[in-house]
Amino acid sequence: MKKYIAFMIIVALASSLMSSCSKELMQVNINPNNLEKPDVGTLLSNTIVSEFYNNSNVVWTLGNGYNQYMTFSSSYYNQSTRYSPVTNEPYWVPMYEAARDANTLYGLGQTQKNPLLQAMALTLRSYAFAQLTELWGDIPFREALQGNTGIYTPQYDNQQTVYTDPSQGILASLRRADSLLKANPAGLVNGDLLFNVGSSNHDVTPWRRFINALRLRYLLRVSSKMDVSAEMQSIVSDNVLMQNASNSGTLALPNTTPYNFVSLTERSGDFAVKYMNSTLFDVFVATADSARMVNYFRVNANTPSGAAFSFANYGGLPIVVDATSTQSNAASNFNTSFTTGSNKALIKARIMTYAEQQFILAEAALKGLISGSASGYYNSGVIGAYAEIGLDAVTAANYLAYNTVAFDNSSVDSAMKQIITQKWLANINNGFEGWIEYRRTGYPAFQTGGNANLNGGNIPSRFLYPVTEQSINSVNYKKAVQQMGGTETTTYKAWWEK
Repeated sequence: MKKYIAFMIIVALASSLMSSCSKELMQVNINPNNLEKPDVGTLLSNTIVSEFYNNSNVVWTLGNGYNQYMTFSSSYYNQSTRYSPVTNEPYWVPMYEAARDANTLYGLGQTQKNPLLQAMALTLRSYAFAQLTELWGDIPFREALQGNTGIYTPQYDNQQTVYTDPSQGILASLRRADSLLKANPAGLVNGDLLFNVGSSNHDVTPWRRFINALRLRYLLRVSSKMDVSAEMQSIVSDNVLMQNASNSGTLALPNTTPYNFVSLTERSGDFAVKYMNSTLFDVFVATADSARMVNYFRVNANTPSGAAFSFANYGGLPIVVDATSTQSNAASNFNTSFTTGSNKALIKARIMTYAEQQFILAEAALKGLISGSASGYYNSGVIGAYAEIGLDAVTAANYLAYNTVAFDNSSVDSAMKQIITQKWLANINNGFEGWIEYRRTGYPAFQTGGNANLNGGNIPSRFLYPVTEQSINSVNYKKAVQQMGGTETTTYKAWWEK
């Protein structure tokens, strides 16, 4: 009996201890340093920084090569920029993460009945999806952000859907974002590192300008497939657009890791193999663009110290397999602004600038999509592009007076070539915009690469889908590839491409 009582006491004590441990474990498992619910200010600032930083990070390597601003002198570095098929998975992943976080912010904005937060979130989500569809084509879209509902292998949607879906599409989302802010001209939110709206300044106009500039970009992008004139004209008539370069959607990056402009902490050997591309050099020479060239690049190795300015003291490197010493010595590296940060304007992260907006308006006016002067928009675009990198209006005006730069309205083709070439020059260090616009317009004339066997000697129209899509989302990946004829190819054209 005593043994039974002793046993029951032990059981009771054990049960009590287990109950106490269980309660204690429940308390310990709640990590006070890990937020159970997202903090709006932190998530918003992180999403903004992620999109801008990843844009600037990818441009310094793959982007500047695909845009033909830069050539690597060594095949160790330059195979992908000679148009060997690549996946660019390191950009795919953060763009989907940014879209996911922006979607979370949109839900929080709805719960909190905060129009400014909703508009910001819709804009950031739209930009992420625009990057994804313009670089890869058909993508997981309508089901892509539904992991919380158990959809882990989302179906792919075609590009037309990504742009035009009335619920989640890029154009509809940006339209709604602007409408929200038009109806609510003052807002409150924490974490806006882009325009600092919502803390001490509650005027939402900077975000409306940014949103409407993006709307113009994507409307023009799809203008060969649908009538966009009414919406573009409505945006122009509403006149909430960037007024000068100070309104641009750019983000100043820190000088130290992890979010600095990548050249500031790049190894000297990696920096030394990057040269001005010969396509860019030829355009600089043809337009007498000494100011911009000097701002970005230094004299070549053949130039003696202290030599007076001459275009002959600079040079471009064609897309080659491995540059010879003669080719390298004649070409120009980027200047020390990119290693010291001495010109802050050059090492900003850019998504949408005033200059690009004006060139969009110039093309739209030229084609009769909007009212206004194509030449006026073009001229302000050039002046804005100079201001964007710290060059004054007098220098820009002198440049505009040069015979190959002054607006040529003798034909639509000649004017288009000028507009897109100047847009291309303005978008140096802005993601893949130069390559995307080349695919849409054919301007300026790009080189096919130094090895005809790479990509069949063709300039690609897209990146390959990441390997992870092939393994994790294989069923839907295979369906997407069937749309290309059964074999994934980098020459499959975008919905809006010629």
